[in-house]
Amino acid sequence: MKILLTGANGYIGARLIPALLEKGHHVVCLVRDPKLFEKQSTYASQVTLVTGDLLRNRSLEALPADIDAAYYLVNALPQTSGFAGLEALSAENFVQAINQTTCKQIISLSEIDDHLGEAGLSRLHVEEILRQADAAITILKSTMIVGHGSIALELMDGLTKKSPIIIASNWAKAQEQPIATCNVIEYLAGCLLNEATFNSEFHISGPEILTFKQMLLTYGEVIRQRKVKIMTVPQVSAALSSYWLNYLTPISFSHAKTLVENLKFDLVSRDNTIERIIPLQLQSLKEALLQCA
Repeated sequence: MKILLTGANGYIGARLIPALLEKGHHVVCLVRDPKLFEKQSTYASQVTLVTGDLLRNRSLEALPADIDAAYYLVNALPQTSGFAGLEALSAENFVQAINQTTCKQIISLSEIDDHLGEAGLSRLHVEEILRQADAAITILKSTMIVGHGSIALELMDGLTKKSPIIIASNWAKAQEQPIATCNVIEYLAGCLLNEATFNSEFHISGPEILTFKQMLLTYGEVIRQRKVKIMTVPQVSAALSSYWLNYLTPISFSHAKTLVENLKFDLVSRDNTIERIIPLQLQSLKEALLQCA
């Protein structure tokens, strides 16, 4: 099958490519800079590259018409003034372009977001736009993704470099249901032209619910190979926490800001329907971390 992939340079998109190729699919990657993609990806010679920018609808005219399915894995833009509008424009241009093809399904990945802050509202708006496409839509909403190079792993790595770890008290108590990157890829691949997933939304998560404090302790045990000490402090401002994470870790300020907001709330799945449609051997946090050690 011919599969269109947007966000091919992103964390999940880059890891989805080999999974699709392994299944014998013809992968078409929409990229703004083919030279950059060729430099970053070891699979550049095995896929078809189409140059285009989702913010410029005329640049999408080069998309092949015989697409069977498409992945919309465009990274969320920083949630500052005006960027929510650009996310919507990107989705609108994508829908207009995909409606000119034979695409039967669009698969998108976002986050479970119950508190609906600015970022969550923007994601919901994008999802509503994607639902207007002629193709069936499948939306996967994930909990915290853990794997080599993931933002969650960078966060835990940065926080555990020094001891004791100092975190806000509500971070320590926040419940998480982390999912391994490899399981996210398996779900994305398993949804492909699977009619049981058409026009549906699913939560995807790992097999265990842990507090963020327990996650840090597990990270210390597996990766640092030592028992980390954690000290909690009263809640500090979101801005100060964001700058602090930006200083301690490689995470950008915009991503740090989103993480801080998410860590104020529990991030757990409320729906396991996907497990019946696509049964997987889900990895625990410790198993996911062992793959990164």
